[in-house]
Amino acid sequence: MRRLRAYRVLANSYVPLLAIALSLLVFRWMFPWTFSVLAYVWAADAFLLVVLAVPWLLVSSALAFGKIKCPACDARFASKFHLWIPRACQSCGYDITIPANTAAAANRRKRP
Repeated sequence: MRRLRAYRVLANSYVPLLAIALSLLVFRWMFPWTFSVLAYVWAADAFLLVVLAVPWLLVSSALAFGKIKCPACDARFASKFHLWIPRACQSCGYDITIPANTAAAANRRKRP
């Protein structure tokens, strides 16, 4: 389950990083005198995008094609290709974000 959480974080981190990079570019075009400050932030964000591109593609594809399965029902965790991976299984509603030692875990981790 910990590995599934890490895969979900990896898959969900790419779109916000891309949005940040694009918004920094737009901000740079609107206010060109701030480029010296924004260049470092944009470069760090662009570096993360390049580094995470292949792992994001692999994890998102594995989730979309059913290679990564739900720990509760052994079905596909995500039913199709998503830009944002939900926290609950699409088949049984198993929520991977609830810690195992809570009272809610005894209720089969179903979302309300």
